[in-house]
Amino acid sequence: MRQFIVEAHVKKGHLQLHDVPFPDETELKVIVVPKVNLAKMSFAAMRKLTKPIRARLSEDVRTERDQR
Repeated sequence: MRQFIVEAHVKKGHLQLHDVPFPDETELKVIVVPKVNLAKMSFAAMRKLTKPIRARLSEDVRTERDQR
């Protein structure tokens, strides 16, 4: 699975991506993560920040690979 990481800004509730290396009409799964310096955060702070994420991303990726 190809991955592309880009920094962007949300303006008035909208996120726009430009010059992404994927063909038009490609279906994507987008994960939006606020930019923070995790290296300077304590483990407890990182856990608090990521705890609300209910998805099991590694399992989602594995499931999608198995379906191909």
